[in-house]
Amino acid sequence: MVRWLLAGSPLFVLLYTLLKLKWKAKDAGATALGVALLVGGLGFGGQIELLAIACAKGISLTLFVVLIIWTSGFMYQMVHQTGLVPVISRWMTTLSSDSLMLALLVGWCLSGVIQAVAGYGVPVAVCAPLMIAAGFEPLTAAAASLVGHAWAITFGSMASSFYTLTLSTKIPPEISGNWVGLTFVIPTVLTGLAVAHIVQGWEGVRKGFFKIAVVGAAMGIVQWLVAKSGSAQVAALLGSLAGVALVAAMSSRHRRCRRTERGAGQEAGGMGISIHLALVPYYALLALTLMSQVGPVKEFFKPYKLGFDYPEMVTLQGYVVQAEKAYASIGLFSHPAPLIALACLVGYFVYKKKGLLGEGKIRLAWRETVRQSWPTTLGVLTMVMMALVMNDTGMTREMAAGVARVAGSLFFPVVSPFIGVLGCFMTGSNTNSNILFGAFQIETARALGLSETLIASSQTAGASLASSIAPAKVLLGSSTSGLTGREDEVLRKCLPYCVLIVLLLGIQTFVATTFLAVVP
Repeated sequence: MVRWLLAGSPLFVLLYTLLKLKWKAKDAGATALGVALLVGGLGFGGQIELLAIACAKGISLTLFVVLIIWTSGFMYQMVHQTGLVPVISRWMTTLSSDSLMLALLVGWCLSGVIQAVAGYGVPVAVCAPLMIAAGFEPLTAAAASLVGHAWAITFGSMASSFYTLTLSTKIPPEISGNWVGLTFVIPTVLTGLAVAHIVQGWEGVRKGFFKIAVVGAAMGIVQWLVAKSGSAQVAALLGSLAGVALVAAMSSRHRRCRRTERGAGQEAGGMGISIHLALVPYYALLALTLMSQVGPVKEFFKPYKLGFDYPEMVTLQGYVVQAEKAYASIGLFSHPAPLIALACLVGYFVYKKKGLLGEGKIRLAWRETVRQSWPTTLGVLTMVMMALVMNDTGMTREMAAGVARVAGSLFFPVVSPFIGVLGCFMTGSNTNSNILFGAFQIETARALGLSETLIASSQTAGASLASSIAPAKVLLGSSTSGLTGREDEVLRKCLPYCVLIVLLLGIQTFVATTFLAVVP
């Protein structure tokens, strides 16, 4: 028991400093890293060289992740500086006159689109005010946006959370993409039903059930198929756009959308700006992503990647850390960041030619990207290094063995997504939750003889759904909805939906691990 408590001490410190002391993620992460180094060295036999290599691996993994965060953040900020983001938002709100369908369109589908391309709580900040402007109560708008966007987190922000999961669990993207995508199909439908219940109660669920089932299944299946094909960075984007198209098709005003689109563009500056111009960088990203999957192109660029080799190490207590070759390698035309950067370049030239983007606005976009991404980078760095130190000293395995003994193979699949929830609630991030608990979940699954891939999928799905109750996002949703000081009401409104959907996810994981034993 003492050894288990020692193994978990960095996580306990992180939990206490984040939730009790209200420290920032980078400060809490740095403190927890210090505890991990101390306990890993003195209590688990990690030599200085081993600890240094674990930290170096942490830097490699952080670089892989934050390059996606920075490039996707800059793309959104560049479009924002052109003034075209309101064009997208206003166009979306004109696609339906039915209040329930409008709530689903904005709080569920549009929030997924924005999460796919931006993240950082931007979907809540954009969609909640739009719903209020459309006539919804502030509390309803905030809760619907928080719960509604939660399905798109793992594959959102150009799949930064998904790629973090693949690195922390060492499950290849071509395997995990299939099962993580499939895991989200039912929760995607459930978040839509939750939005309907938030807006119109059980009457809304009854009235919209069939449409929500069709749209949710379509979004989930498109996201799954795209992730399965190896294009995870656009999986949430294409899934949510499929939802937008279906809701528009079901709407009584669908036939007017093209005229409205033109009107929205006129409002944005009287220049006849269309929705398609606003989406130029994302069209470019989609085209580049498809191009990168073409066989000859894929093979040509395959050798061009940046990664570092790390040697095999053994702790003084005999725990073996396997050697790593090209660890967290960044492919020139396979990693999302180079593709996003090229898409930004395309967008820049098009916007510059249209007179929408000058050098001053590019500098503003970069400054805002730095302001938004730098604290996240520091938080990710410290937590990744802590997680790698815990993993390479055997602390993670020790924690997993203890949980396995208590939970057992019957109960753990139901508990697994709630561990993801805890990580997201602690850190406010699906990415950080995957960093903290990805390896732990794998070790526990291995100890219990469960499918590692299914448990890893459950981890990130739980963390994604918990974004609806993460304190940072609740605060953001409250402030943008005029509910400052009423954050507790927003949290209480979202909490039952989150708990219920995650519980159903746990049951889904139990069924999958019981009857799909062939999954690795």
